Amino acid sequence: MISKEERQVIRELALRLRDLSQMPIMAQRKKDWIAHNDLKSTKPMIMVSPEGAWREIIPPDVLLCDDEHAREMEWKLRARLFRAEQINDDAPVENIWETLKIITDSGWTERKAGELNNPVANANQIDPTIGWVPLIWRKDFSFNERAEPFHPVIEEYSDLKKIHAPEVFYDEKTTLERYAVEQDILGDIMDVRLVGKKYIIFNMMEMYTALRGLEEVMYDLYEEPEMTHEAMDIFEDGFRNVIRQYQEMNLLSLNADHSYTGTGGFGYTDQLPHENADPNDLKNLWACSENQEFTSVSPQMTEEFVTWHERRLLEPFGLTCFGCCEAIENKIEDGMKVHNMRRISVSPWSNIEVCAEKLQNRRAIYSWKPNPALFVHSFSEEGMADLVRRVLRATGEYDCCPELILKDTHTCQNHPERYRIWTDLVRRVIKEERGIE
Repeated sequence: MISKEERQVIRELALRLRDLSQMPIMAQRKKDWIAHNDLKSTKPMIMVSPEGAWREIIPPDVLLCDDEHAREMEWKLRARLFRAEQINDDAPVENIWETLKIITDSGWTERKAGELNNPVANANQIDPTIGWVPLIWRKDFSFNERAEPFHPVIEEYSDLKKIHAPEVFYDEKTTLERYAVEQDILGDIMDVRLVGKKYIIFNMMEMYTALRGLEEVMYDLYEEPEMTHEAMDIFEDGFRNVIRQYQEMNLLSLNADHSYTGTGGFGYTDQLPHENADPNDLKNLWACSENQEFTSVSPQMTEEFVTWHERRLLEPFGLTCFGCCEAIENKIEDGMKVHNMRRISVSPWSNIEVCAEKLQNRRAIYSWKPNPALFVHSFSEEGMADLVRRVLRATGEYDCCPELILKDTHTCQNHPERYRIWTDLVRRVIKEERGIE
């Protein structure tokens, strides 16, 4: 049970967040993201998602609360405050607290004891406001830095029968109990909302390689192509089945807001409903797909085996995103075949200038990510400034809508101050190149 002292800790953090949300700059940032996502502005937007490095930014030993529920609330509030006060990217601070529906699933196949199974709907992995976060607040949290053995589930063609669409589970009782507690603690300070699944991603190859093995899948493309085709048919049907379960169980929530979208970016837009619309109608939602495991596979084979399946899954949604860490320059056109494509991920391994040319005249958002190793291991401000300058010049020449997303920093080498250095550096270069404050 959350103690009186713990309630006070949480409330004081929430009051700080509320004060930040009322600053004029937050309203302006929100307007900037709307114009950006609606392809009406070429102002470069900045977003930082520390991801694994959150364990060094707000480690468990700084938490004042002892109760497990209170620790989660405290950690998430501290993370949002750190982003606003220290990182200072373009993330608007909203005076909203979201109680996440507790959604789990049975996984795509059975695993042996002690082996991992890829989650489809683990609501604690993607926080709509913060993005991907490790579960640092849990008392049993331990960051695993060891290599783990891999035991393929799919060893031969006949094993495909082991794959099945995950069964979705919703713990309504515990969810409503948490919602009541959070409403009681924060209801007079923040807008407390009960929300379901807001982050929709179709990562078919990530799921399949986790069961078959990446090297084995690469061989299969020419030794067992029909096996891979059949596997992708199973995953397409399975993902569609999962979405149908979300709809039937009323587990989807609108995400045209502060929600983390695609593989970097926010959902703010005037082209999808913000509220009072049916989230079960997929045309009201953002969704994304990626096939980064195929980064070394030709565009023709990627299209043959994966991309056309992803398009069929994305077509019902209102706005969509494509790509993650794959080299994208030769696959942009296949992604753009989705009629509602809005955001293309330009990974560190993509050609900056070629991607700008292919996304010219604001075809879709140019979502650029620097190599996180340049931030983590050899942080040269001069080198980073040159790289940012190159992106701004290329996207400026071709009239693109650029966003600069620092993510995948699974450590910051215990130097959280680097994030503010990075955002200040990017703002300085934007001012020099574009004259934008």
